[in-house]
Amino acid sequence: MRGLVRGAVLHVFPVGAIAVAVWPGVDWPARIAAVVALIAFWTWTYARYRRAGRAQTTLEYEQLRSVSWDAFWRHYNEQVPTIEEEFELWGPYHQHRHEMRYDLVADAAREALPSRGRILDLGCGSALVADRILDMDAHYVGTDFGGPHITYASKKYKDVVGALRTSFARADAAAMPFADEVFDVVVMSEVIEHLIRPEVAVWEIARLLKPDGVFVMTTNNASEVPLRSPLTYPFAWIEKALGAKSPGLISLRPWVWPEKVQESLLPEGSPDVYLPHTHHIAAQTSQMFAAAGMTTLRWSTFEFPPPHSRTAKVLERMNSKGRRTVDVIEAVATSTPLLRRLGTHLLIVARKTGAPTASSPPAGVWPGPLSG
Repeated sequence: MRGLVRGAVLHVFPVGAIAVAVWPGVDWPARIAAVVALIAFWTWTYARYRRAGRAQTTLEYEQLRSVSWDAFWRHYNEQVPTIEEEFELWGPYHQHRHEMRYDLVADAAREALPSRGRILDLGCGSALVADRILDMDAHYVGTDFGGPHITYASKKYKDVVGALRTSFARADAAAMPFADEVFDVVVMSEVIEHLIRPEVAVWEIARLLKPDGVFVMTTNNASEVPLRSPLTYPFAWIEKALGAKSPGLISLRPWVWPEKVQESLLPEGSPDVYLPHTHHIAAQTSQMFAAAGMTTLRWSTFEFPPPHSRTAKVLERMNSKGRRTVDVIEAVATSTPLLRRLGTHLLIVARKTGAPTASSPPAGVWPGPLSG
């Protein structure tokens, strides 16, 4: 009951204060008092939000230190299904939302890939990018860390006929089995957030790209919409919007997957182990790309509202109407200044314009606890 009362106050008070501040006929002393009370209330809610966010970020940052290579390998080779298998589990709404990211990646790759060029899909999964560029006269190379995933993609494309030539190989993003400067385009969709040392993969990508080659990446966005009402927590929304270009403002930044690694994958008696699931910040990740010799051409965010929000749950229950509605929400949100920075996912398109600042990633190029 106490929680319900507090929740009601958090939602009702700002509405009432705003009404008093703007309602015709209210005298000026009352308006001023309402504005002062509203600012004080918003400052209080933001202080609570920021304190809790920083505590959670610190906790996850330390949990990430628990990761082990063996747990990482076993999890992604024994536990993670292919994306197309996950589509069957998630249902039409979430499949519709996930398909969007591959459309965006494929569109960006199509713009950059020359005729008879070579494209590397690092962490290709079920080769959904290849599905979207089958008509192109180019060579697609798909790689994945997970053995079951690359086997699935290889079998899927065994008898596919199209202008696109395809080949597949199992490979680790930190040590790719290819010569220098052989790809015109490298794409990596929803992969970098899972890597123990993402900066090493970025250096590899820069090595593999031809001069002026293009890198297309999507990942989790640390500046995503706060799961808080903008009427109650407007400063949290402002923090996220400004934080996309000023990383120090971000208080809540996930670093690990919420669930720990299954005990069955660990030696008996092992302490809890968590795997990376890092949310990236546009400005910070672009700086890392720049250190590797890649200049960000553009960045944007997508997926509104967040898939774990109440709004998304309502839309999912609406079936086809919900999918049509969310497409309208997406179009409006991605066209609205500042709000368009708050999508659940981040898209960055970069071009190789020079040499990296060092032959291997220097200390401090990435803020993760296992880097440097």
